[in-house]
Formats: sequence, C-alpha cells, structure tokens
Amino acid sequence: MNLWAIFLTGLTTGGVSCAAVQGGLLASIIANQKKQELAEKVGKNKTQAVSLNQFDQLDWLPVTMFLSAKFVSHVLLGFLLGGLGSVFTLSLGAQLGLQVFTALFMLATAMNFLDVHPIFRHLAFQPPQFMRRLVKNQSKSRALFAPIVLGLFSVFIPCGVTQSMEVLAVASGSPIQGALIMGAFVLGTAPIFAALGIATAKLTEAWQAIFNKTAAAILISLAIYSLNGVLIVLDSPLTINKITSKVAWFFSDERFSQQAGVDQAVRQVGNLQKVTIDIRNNGYYPKTFKVKKGIPVELTLASGNVYSCAQAFVFREFDISTIVKANSEQVFTFTPEEKGKFTFSCSMGMYTGVMEVI
Repeated sequence: MNLWAIFLTGLTTGGVSCAAVQGGLLASIIANQKKQELAEKVGKNKTQAVSLNQFDQLDWLPVTMFLSAKFVSHVLLGFLLGGLGSVFTLSLGAQLGLQVFTALFMLATAMNFLDVHPIFRHLAFQPPQFMRRLVKNQSKSRALFAPIVLGLFSVFIPCGVTQSMEVLAVASGSPIQGALIMGAFVLGTAPIFAALGIATAKLTEAWQAIFNKTAAAILISLAIYSLNGVLIVLDSPLTINKITSKVAWFFSDERFSQQAGVDQAVRQVGNLQKVTIDIRNNGYYPKTFKVKKGIPVELTLASGNVYSCAQAFVFREFDISTIVKANSEQVFTFTPEEKGKFTFSCSMGMYTGVMEVI
C-alpha cells in the first residue's frame, strides 16, 4: 500500500472531513481554556497571574498534546485492526450517537461563549489533582489534560475517511502495516488541526470579546451542520436539504409538469431495474434517479481510486450500510414497495443523493 498516497489523503480530503467532526471539539476546548486563563490574568483577586510567556506556551501546547495523543491512539488502533480484523469497527448507530454528542457539546460551548447561562461554565474538562501536582500550574494542567483526552478518544469519533483507512488497515492483514496506515493518515491530517488550534488560541488572546461571539457563531453553524448530517443519514423529512428543495420546487415550474417514466440511469433487464452509482471523492453519480414501485432494484456501488467519506455508503430505508473499498464494487438487491423520495448518503451526511420511486 502506498503510504505516501494515504498521507496525501489525510492532508486533503481526510483533514477536511475529520476537522468537520473533531475540529469543533478541539477549538471548543482551546477557546474554553483561553477564556479561563484570560479571566485569571485580569482577575483582581487572583494571587497568581498568568504571564505572557505562559500564554505563548499555552498557544501551542494544547494542539501538540491533542495531535500526539491522536497519533498514538490511531497507531494502536491500526495495529489492532491489522491483527484482529474488523472487531473494533463502530456500528452506524454508535457513530451517529457520537456525532450527535459532538454537535451538542459544540452548542453548549457556544452558549458558554455567549454567557447565556452560568450552567454552561461547568462545561470545560478539569484535570485530576495528580496532573495539577505534576505540572504545578493550573493553566498548564488544563492545557495538557483536555486535549490529551480528546486526542485519545478521537478514535471513537471517526469521520468517513477515517473509516476507509480502518478498512485498509483490516485488509492489510498485518499489525505493523495497519499501524503504518493509520499513522500516515493522522500525520496527514495534522496541519489542518494545528492551524485550527493555534488560530483559535491566538485569536482568543488578542480579541477575546470579538472572538467569543465569532467562535459561538462558527460552533453553532458546525453543530447544525453535524446534526443535519445525522438527519440526512436517517432520511428524516426535516433536513435542511429537503426543506430548501421543497421551497425551491414550490416556486419553480416543475410542480406543474407531469413527468413520468424511469430515469435513463436505470436499465430494465428482465425483472430487474439495474442502476450503478459511481462513488467519487466528491460524492455520488448519478445524484438522483427514478425507479418503479414493486420491481426489484439491483444497485451496484462502484468505487474508483477513492479515499473519502463517500466510501461509507448508507441507504437506511433499504437497510444498506457499508464501506466500499477503493477500486471495488458491491451489489445490493431490494424491492421498493412505497412511492416517494429516499435519500442515500455517506455516514456523516456530507455527500448525498436521492432515489425517487414512482
């Protein structure tokens, strides 16, 4: 396996995809810490102020701790997956549950930044006594503890690209190769996390009041995006995508047309409706197609040289949840019994498509 290609995947699509899931949490932790540290610095009743030199250290220390812990946890995961197979793969329900938790955490952090209620001030992770004694500095112990915890447990908050890397680790059949795959991927994602974390720390120090509001707005947007992704995977009628498309349809001429028939992407072969979805790094093609009710559908998922979240394909209405390896195909057969529009997506809801049953 080409470890350089895996590193580049982490540097590009992997970094963006993982940052959408974990980046908000990292920014939340750093911004929370900086808010507390700034309060300590300006507090009149504090017996020990935080020096500017300590602030410079605390700009990069949380990011370093997070990336180090994340690297270690993913290398260990790759080692286990390479040796023991897919035992450690999270179920779709567990992934969605963690995605909801991530979104709620970001929402609560935004409420803390906006001082909505004092209860949100207790949101920050607090280090245990032994760590505070070990580093002999409250601010520095916070900078160490929370990012390390998040980095270690980031294996339980995987993005779709991380899942595809886990599949590669399993397929390698080697603990060493599995560890190298996951390690190369995490190293590739490091620059975007480093930039995000350090930017958060620097901006908070310089413009706390402005940044708190800006960070709150960004966190709320990320939380809504994350929750919307969960709703997309569950094929909920309340997704932003469906609501906006219905509004657009209402004001278009399409609602007055009486189009019928099967999409050209679908081939009728005997008693089967055959359709192939090409999985690409930027989504699914075709994105929409029509089939007839009551006639079996043979759905082929064809993945080229793809390493993106799109590989983690979910079509919940028809009990399909799979990860399609690069340069491979998977075939599913099902019979649509109800008319309507049904959404398929990646496991994060980032890439979507619609099958209409007529």
